[in-house]
Amino acid sequence: MNKKIPFDAEYRPVVVACRSIERELGALLDEYEGVEIRYLDQNLHLTPERMPGLIQEQVDLSSGYATYIVLGYGLCSMGIVGVEAVKQDLFVPRCHDCVGLFLGSPGAYSQAFSERPGTYYLTPGWISEKKDPLGLIENDYAPRMGREKAVWAMKEQLKHYTHISLIQTGLSDMARIRRRAKENAEFFQKEYEEIPATSLEYFRKILGGPYGDDYFFRIRPGEKINADMFLD
Repeated sequence: MNKKIPFDAEYRPVVVACRSIERELGALLDEYEGVEIRYLDQNLHLTPERMPGLIQEQVDLSSGYATYIVLGYGLCSMGIVGVEAVKQDLFVPRCHDCVGLFLGSPGAYSQAFSERPGTYYLTPGWISEKKDPLGLIENDYAPRMGREKAVWAMKEQLKHYTHISLIQTGLSDMARIRRRAKENAEFFQKEYEEIPATSLEYFRKILGGPYGDDYFFRIRPGEKINADMFLD
């Protein structure tokens, strides 16, 4: 466990994060006194074109006092492209989405994708907020297009996947989470598996660093996040 960072009036890091990782960050926050977290609704992933403006709004609100700002987002369907911090450094996880955070490192994510690209990952946060495929059908697609078309649309989205994998963090009611994950796998006729989160170290790094180049991009004041950074 990291040594608790003492509060210092001059030490005011701000994290702007997706609420889908609130459980993980919240479980560690007591270790990092003085860190402020600003959460945004994970529903934004359904409208990624809105994400840059809303994330930028939170960055701007923090810029007057933050020592530095960290995003609790990956590239996320280009949802962070164009975001900048004018007055301080901005640190961005070197991940395409939050799965890399749960798997522990960008390298672990790349390896998992290379070994089996046809894996659809579920996390406790996504299931709890009903953002799993069945949840999206029930709460988003069906009200807009009817259930039959909603099921068809989701099956089309998942047709190239072979597995549904639940990342096990141990921070939630896993019996309920597991049951829902298995329902998804059965309904969409995918192989089911569970992957234990090896550690919460990536989340610790978001809260307290270090922000090395192997885990984060460092965006200097006035620079903008761009998609090309993630190509490697």
